[in-house]
Amino acid sequence: MTSSLCLRLVAVWLLFAGLTGLVCGLNYRLDGTVLPTHYNLTIGVLRNASDPALFDGQVGITLRVVGTAPVQQITLHADTLEISECRLLGAVTGTSGALQVVEAIDISKLIYEATTQQLTVPLTQALTVSEEYVLEFKYTGRIREDMAGLFSASYVEAETNATKWLAVTQMQRINARYVLPCFDEPAMKAKFQLQIVRPDGYQTIANTKLMETTPTGEDRYVDQFEETPLMSTYLLAFMVTGYSARGNMSEFAILTRPEYYNNTEFSFEVGQRVIPAYGDLFQSNYSDLGNKVLQYASSPRFPHNGMENWGLIIYSDAVLVQIPGYTDDWSDKEFAIRIIAHETSHMWFGDSVTFDWWSYFWLNEAFARYYEYFMAHQLYPEYHLDEQFVVRQMQLIFGTDARNSTQPMTSPEAEIQTPAQIASKFSSIAYAKGASIVRMWRNCMGAENFDNALRDYLKQNHLLNTVPNNLFYYLFEYWPTNQYVNLVQFFADYTEQVGYPMLIVNLTRQNHIVQIEQRRFLLNPGDGSNATLKYTVPLTYTTNLEANFYNLTPRAYLDKLVDIFQAEFKDPIDWVVVNLRQSNYQRVLYDETLMRNLQVALSATNHSGIPVENRAQIIDDFFNFARVGYLDYADVFAFLEYLSWEMDYVPWYAFFENLQLVAKRLTREQLTDFRNYLGDVTAAVFDKLGVVWSEEDTPLDVANRNKVVSWLCRYQASRCRYQIYEFISANQEQKPTPDYRQTYYCAASSQFHGMLIVWQKYLEEGRATEKELLWSAMACLRDFDTFYYKFILEEATPVSLKKIGIATSYEENPDLVQPIFEMITSNITELALS
Repeated sequence: MTSSLCLRLVAVWLLFAGLTGLVCGLNYRLDGTVLPTHYNLTIGVLRNASDPALFDGQVGITLRVVGTAPVQQITLHADTLEISECRLLGAVTGTSGALQVVEAIDISKLIYEATTQQLTVPLTQALTVSEEYVLEFKYTGRIREDMAGLFSASYVEAETNATKWLAVTQMQRINARYVLPCFDEPAMKAKFQLQIVRPDGYQTIANTKLMETTPTGEDRYVDQFEETPLMSTYLLAFMVTGYSARGNMSEFAILTRPEYYNNTEFSFEVGQRVIPAYGDLFQSNYSDLGNKVLQYASSPRFPHNGMENWGLIIYSDAVLVQIPGYTDDWSDKEFAIRIIAHETSHMWFGDSVTFDWWSYFWLNEAFARYYEYFMAHQLYPEYHLDEQFVVRQMQLIFGTDARNSTQPMTSPEAEIQTPAQIASKFSSIAYAKGASIVRMWRNCMGAENFDNALRDYLKQNHLLNTVPNNLFYYLFEYWPTNQYVNLVQFFADYTEQVGYPMLIVNLTRQNHIVQIEQRRFLLNPGDGSNATLKYTVPLTYTTNLEANFYNLTPRAYLDKLVDIFQAEFKDPIDWVVVNLRQSNYQRVLYDETLMRNLQVALSATNHSGIPVENRAQIIDDFFNFARVGYLDYADVFAFLEYLSWEMDYVPWYAFFENLQLVAKRLTREQLTDFRNYLGDVTAAVFDKLGVVWSEEDTPLDVANRNKVVSWLCRYQASRCRYQIYEFISANQEQKPTPDYRQTYYCAASSQFHGMLIVWQKYLEEGRATEKELLWSAMACLRDFDTFYYKFILEEATPVSLKKIGIATSYEENPDLVQPIFEMITSNITELALS
């Protein structure tokens, strides 16, 4: 047999295996013949002083047989657990109904498959259909260091300088199997009864309300918690800490280390507003979902911003704790608002109603990311997060979804089997694209219809698992009947298919007809992507004749089988804007006439009413069209001279984000022209904002000033660095607010005397994160060799700070990249040994 024939046979076999759920001959999915209904779990920590990472566990899993065939073995998940006892309990004929030991399983007969992390318990007699059993294990495990399962964290107490230890859980994605033998698949929901045995001096918090604490002797106690609602294993959570609580631990509370108590007032207020707001929106209060308590807890060490465990949302410290003068600025508070809104929404989308398998993970995260922005906007409109969504989420994900490496929101279950494949679904596609598609659906069907559809979806699927069609059913039910669209195709085009369309818009017939056709947008058509994909495209547009940007109901849908859509106007038009408020998942390319007329419109008073979302859309689209050759960069920069009249943050955000790619490719000779251009187009907005902040500033004023100053100072435009240096020099006792600190200290440090001011602040600063910020700012010095030899090579500087310093020198002195590179390479040995 030839090698090529062997390879073809292997390929056919792999295809077959994928379709049947097998990967390399291994089945990663449990067979579903036995399902859990209840876990009675006891975990003991810190029992052995000589081995504090050891924990012991005991679990009784109540089981039921599914189907009609007797079951001869039980397969579930376990990983890195040492099992010491295993037995099966069941009802015995002739007894009062109490469970008796049916079989004590010889642990040497247990079968463990390391690759699939599956544990098989062989039985000498088959389980009987319709009977209830309890499978019990005694075991030990390890408190881990890798922030998976049950792991350790610590902090240094400010008052005593003592190191305080805590244990934290992170069960998502498939980490519950590190803590207990379990059926670790999202659809295998069960209730959990939890007991934690811990030493005196600690407390335990978990998914539900603490019922009682009882002593066991030897200064150890058992904390027993109320039974959880029916939920997936990845939502199980507990912490062993010495925390204090703000609020009522029987209802809503924030738990942090005691010294942070006074720094959680803001996040507590956010939670108090967010929780009832979701109850009103979904017409289902949190307490009605099945859990009386909701706690927010922080951890000094955590793999994510937050994790939506039902009843115990665990956040990184940075989310819940606002330190005055350090992390209590506008941007930090906005971060807290968004993440709290995101994680709290999961109590409905994810915890109460859970995706059936990881291939549908977006059913959780698309809604959480959507409400992260739009619930936050409802409660804190001063941040304009509804407008920011288009530049920080949709335009961000457009880059990912225009490459061959993208993936669909929904993948076939057979393709998502292994831990690595499951991990792949935790991508920005599930979050940012998912939220963009959710927003598109809402805009197409209308807010009231959308809200009603979601209310019914949540109500009818409470405590259940769902697939996308369960959601689509309710979207169908409430979709306006006067819209002519194939909804089955529409939903599939954006969830099961990758990518998105760009709309090519032409003005014809003496400006009376607009023609629109579609093509898939790709950043690199030669990367193997399918360029022939088409989509069901909702069309929204307005012209200079009406300029109505607020009706987001599609005027029509461009079917994927139709080549061209035409809109005819009685009177000739000057311009048309397609995709109002960038409400739909698409880019728009205008012909030369429309492009020229749009620039005139944008340069007119109030930008002719064109809203910030569309101005940002045009900027982002044009840059990306130039990137792939549909437009010339010279024409784009000429068009963007309209920015001379632009004052709003969202269009500037789009401009600066896209400039990053362009600016890094400029030669040293081109930088002079670029500096002049940048100074010209930002002159008006820089004049308005200045470098001195005011109590009257809005959050977007702050963000806009920071962006503009950062770019002007980096490219030495508009005397920006001098103005900042003068300000910092004249106000040495006054720190810039945290929002500006990185930007302003960097600009001031470009001059040697400014750097000395920042260095002095570095020497006086005791907070580690602030010292890192100041160090990074010092590296902005244009006299780069002084910084390099004095601070990088000669000082006993940690490697982490050396890396930051070198990277910042490159980033903030674009005209000096070559000499910086030559200096470093000429001293590479000395650098390595320093």
